[in-house]
Amino acid sequence: MPEKKNTKQETPKTKEPVIYIGPSIVGVATKGTVYKNGLTPQMGKAVEELPALNTLLVEIGKITQARKDLKNKESAVSICYAKAEEYARKKGAKG
Repeated sequence: MPEKKNTKQETPKTKEPVIYIGPSIVGVATKGTVYKNGLTPQMGKAVEELPALNTLLVEIGKITQARKDLKNKESAVSICYAKAEEYARKKGAKG
């Protein structure tokens, strides 16, 4: 019997610091927030609600490439950024 694969995206559990390069989200994160010891509970919940946010949590050493990718409207980073902007608008409207 084939094994079931876990298709759910996991929250980054790396010991490496990550920086959030997405738009600011009220009550969750500000663009440029650095997470050194894991994500805050608010960001963890946001990642569960919108897994695309994982793409916007970038290891510090990969920030230059990620910023270049943001300029390409067809890149995964850019598409996830657009989804995060929509999520941020919804969160802002609720708050």
